[in-house]
Amino acid sequence: MADKAKDAQQDEAEGKGGGKLKLILFVVLGLLVLGGGGGGAAWYFGLLGGGEAAAKGEEAKAEAKGSEKAKAEDKGAEEAPKAAKGGEEAAAEEEAEAAAEGVYFVDLPDILVNLRSSGRRMRYLKLKAVLEVGDGEAASAVRRLTPRVMDSIQLYLRALTVEDVRGAIGMEKLKEEMLARINRAIRPYRVEDVLFKEMLVQ
Repeated sequence: MADKAKDAQQDEAEGKGGGKLKLILFVVLGLLVLGGGGGGAAWYFGLLGGGEAAAKGEEAKAEAKGSEKAKAEDKGAEEAPKAAKGGEEAAAEEEAEAAAEGVYFVDLPDILVNLRSSGRRMRYLKLKAVLEVGDGEAASAVRRLTPRVMDSIQLYLRALTVEDVRGAIGMEKLKEEMLARINRAIRPYRVEDVLFKEMLVQ
């Protein structure tokens, strides 16, 4: 009996000792967690020196973003006038290339005339033509005198029949006649050739 009582007291003492050990471990762990979290927070907010480095890093990032944005805005500002001038620049480039080759091309307005017909059915000629000239001065003169050129061409075309413009021979004769009439209309300037982009008889 006495032995049993001793064992019970010993187990109770060990249980109390084990409970104290667990309590100490929980307290130490809690302090470590709080200390680590507090230290991280202190570094984040700059209390332990991390704030200055972070602030400098943020400033550097902000400057980089600002410079990128400024570059993008400058690029956009440069490209906007280019887009607006796109058509003009393309035309100017074409003229510059043509000038280098010594050849200029002047588009005539589309021509649609009714041909002479012996039957009841009306026949039409639709024509898109380009004039080839040898220098810029002549090209400017042709553009300036386009109404005179168109009048001369239309008077001639309205007198033609379908047979007059049929086949390769008819087209060649048409080109020769148009060239002669255009050169008379723009004298003293000269057109080298008449080029057909499209010709439709219906």
